[in-house]
Amino acid sequence: MAILVNSRLDIRTTSSLELLRTITTSIQGSTLRWSPIRSSSDTSSRVLLASDENVRVWDIYDERWSAAINNGSGGMGKLVNVEFGRSREEVLCFSDFGSKLTAWNLKSGTSVEIRDPKFSTRGYGYRPHTGLFALLSRPGPQDILTLHAPTTYFVVKTVTLLTVDAQGVKWSPDGRWMVVWDTPSVGLKIYVYTADGHLYRVYSGDSEDTLGLGVKSIEWSPRGDYLAIGGHDRRVVLLSTRTFSPVMVLDHTSSIQLSRGSMVWQEQVTGTSQRSYTTVQQPVAPPTAPDSPSNQATKTGLSLIAFNANGTVVATRDDSVPTTVWLWDLTKLTATAVLVQHSPVKQLSWHPTIASLLLIQCSHDEPTLYFYDTTNEVPYTLDVSFQKTAGRIEAQWLSTASNSNFALLLGDTQSFVLVWPEGRDQILKFENNEHGGAEAEAEEEDSLFDILTGKTPIKELDRTELLVSDVLEEDTEVLDDTFVGRGGFGVT
Repeated sequence: MAILVNSRLDIRTTSSLELLRTITTSIQGSTLRWSPIRSSSDTSSRVLLASDENVRVWDIYDERWSAAINNGSGGMGKLVNVEFGRSREEVLCFSDFGSKLTAWNLKSGTSVEIRDPKFSTRGYGYRPHTGLFALLSRPGPQDILTLHAPTTYFVVKTVTLLTVDAQGVKWSPDGRWMVVWDTPSVGLKIYVYTADGHLYRVYSGDSEDTLGLGVKSIEWSPRGDYLAIGGHDRRVVLLSTRTFSPVMVLDHTSSIQLSRGSMVWQEQVTGTSQRSYTTVQQPVAPPTAPDSPSNQATKTGLSLIAFNANGTVVATRDDSVPTTVWLWDLTKLTATAVLVQHSPVKQLSWHPTIASLLLIQCSHDEPTLYFYDTTNEVPYTLDVSFQKTAGRIEAQWLSTASNSNFALLLGDTQSFVLVWPEGRDQILKFENNEHGGAEAEAEEEDSLFDILTGKTPIKELDRTELLVSDVLEEDTEVLDDTFVGRGGFGVT
C-alpha cells in the first residue's frame, strides 16, 4: 500500500503493515497511482504522485531511481488527471479544458502531445495484448476516434464517428472489438468497431424504444461473450458478441415476483444498529428514490452493472430504486435473488478471483460490510471495529493469492483498517536468538519442522481479524505524525 500523509509517502505491506520505504516529498498531491500489472508474473513496482503542476514517480525497490514531470508555465491549463500508461515506463498527463494529452516515456525522457482529448477520466483505453491506444477527441464539430501505435503513440488511423456526442469507448476483453456509445438525448445508439477502426454494427434497440431513453452504462463480460447495455428505461440488454444482437433483456420491475426458489432478502436494522437479513414474502415493492424535478435524469436508469470473475452472474442496481440489488444467473437466464438494503447502494464489487463473492457498499456511515455468496445463495453482514474520523467510509478488495483467505481495506480520508473476514493466513516468522549462528538456525529449522509435522500446533486465528492503521504511530525518526487530526491523507 502507498499511503500519503502530509509530506510523507509510506510504502507498507498488506500482510503485516510492515514499513518497506518512506519517501519525503514536497508535492501536495491529489492523485496516487500504482504502475499497471501486465502479466500474472508481473508486480507493481512504481508509484506515482501528482498535483496540479508536478508529477513524481518512484521505484519502491530502487531508491536511486525517480522521475519528475513538470507542467512548465501551465499555459495549457493545470493537470486534471495523471495515469500510468500501458507499462510502468509510460505516464499520461491530461491538461485542463481538454487542451491536450501528453504521453511521457520515462525511459527515454521523450513525450508526445495529442490535442483535444474529449475527456480526462474516460474515453480512452489500451487494446488488450497489443497495447494499441484508442482515444476519443473533438477538435471540431464532429467526434474523432484515433488509434495510436504502442510506445510511440503515432497515429495509425483516424475515424470520423457518426455520433452526435460520444460518451465513451471501451475495448472488449479479447481486443477484437471497440464499442462507442452516444449521448442519451439521441436515443439508444451503440457503434461497434473492429480493432482496426472499421464500423461493424450499429445497434439502436428495438422499435419499442422511446426516443430519449438512451445509454446509462456499458460493461463487457469478463469472457467477452456479452456486451451489457444499461439504459434509462429500467432494462439491461445483453448483446451476443457473435452477432451483436440481443440475447436477453433484464427487466427491473417495480413489483418483484421471482421464479420459484428465488429469494428476496431485506436488511433489518435494530434500535442498537445491529444489521441482518431476512426473507420477505413476494410480491414486494421496494422503496423508490424521492421525486426531484431538478435531478430527475440522474435518478433513472441502470448505472451499476457488475459481472463476477467468470461472467456467469451479473449484479445490477436501478437508480430509481437505489436500495435494491438484483442478482442474475446468466446460465439460467433468470434473476436468482434480490437484496433490498436499508440505505442506497453506492457500489457493487465482485471479488477479482473468487467468482461467488459479492461486496455491496451502501451510503450510510456505519462500518458495515455486506456480502452475498452465490454458492449458498445467502447474504450476510460484517460489522468492523472502525471509528469514522473524516470523509465517507469506503471499502475495496485486496489482491490476494488464490489459496489465501480474502481480505479488504476499509477506511476514510484519515485512517483505515485491513479486514480478513475468514481469518488471516498464518505467517511463519522466527527470530534468531541472542547467540545467533548455526545454533539459532538449527532452532529455527527444528521449530519449522515441528509445525509442519504437527508436533507444535499453530495458533488458531479468529474468524475476523483486523490490522489497524495505528501502526503508523510507531516511534521512528520519520514517523512523527499520526493519521487522526492531520490533513492530507491518501491511500491506494
